[in-house]
Amino acid sequence: MRETDSASFGGECRPDPLDGYALCWGCVPGTGLTDLAALAARHGFREISVRPRQYFAAAGDDPAWRGKFDDAGVRVGVIDAMLSRLPGAPEPHEVPQSLRPDYALGLDDCLEAAEALGARALNVAHYLGSPVPPDELADAVGEIADAAARIGVAVALEFIPDTGIPDLAAALDIARRAARPNAGVLFDSWHFLRNGGALGDIAGLAQCPVVEAQLSDRRTPAPGEEYVPMKGRLPLGEGEAPLAAIARALRQAAPETVFSLEIFPDQPGDPDRTVAHLAETTRTFAASHG
Repeated sequence: MRETDSASFGGECRPDPLDGYALCWGCVPGTGLTDLAALAARHGFREISVRPRQYFAAAGDDPAWRGKFDDAGVRVGVIDAMLSRLPGAPEPHEVPQSLRPDYALGLDDCLEAAEALGARALNVAHYLGSPVPPDELADAVGEIADAAARIGVAVALEFIPDTGIPDLAAALDIARRAARPNAGVLFDSWHFLRNGGALGDIAGLAQCPVVEAQLSDRRTPAPGEEYVPMKGRLPLGEGEAPLAAIARALRQAAPETVFSLEIFPDQPGDPDRTVAHLAETTRTFAASHG
């Protein structure tokens, strides 16, 4: 047993504060599937979220990938994310070159990755999508959820400002219209705060499945400051966001929710040092705030 697995006090074992937290692929972008799993395991994370393309890259490039992944001893919680299936989503040739591999993967591809990796959920996002009537989005979510249910996978609907699912209320509305037992919401603290979300809004999640929550800290933007996508995200406790209150509200509404760290680095750095720092700051946050 690693030291990080438990701590002994008075003859009793206490769980690692990282239990209930996952390492998102975005924390170390560009890292392959097996390296991500190894990094997570080395620093005490028991769960990771994985891009669909990471699975296909590993399966296509490394005949030994399965053994390396299994040896790490971590689980995949969420396939993050399917970007191509919802109405209003752009075509692959309409998005930046770096994102085209993601938009080229469809529902069958993402479910193949989910099944092969034993993921419990598929995140569905409308990133760069155009506004679409809620009923059209709900119909598509229902079809996705039906296909996912056949392999025992849940569907998490992510809200992102300036898309067809811009906020928590929209995601809840679409999930309720879809009315599938395996379809729920992915709660992202970053997007929630960008929209000026209030803590009271989180109570509505008690009536709708919360499949996953993504957490990152932030400083309060200055008036008129330009928003730069995937920039400014900080480890838990290093910013000004009311993350402790958000975490408590989420735990109250959905006690089993896993908190996934989605902290894109502003500058590339050493992956091992990055994950070590995230493990340290997350343990400190979790020990104080749950």
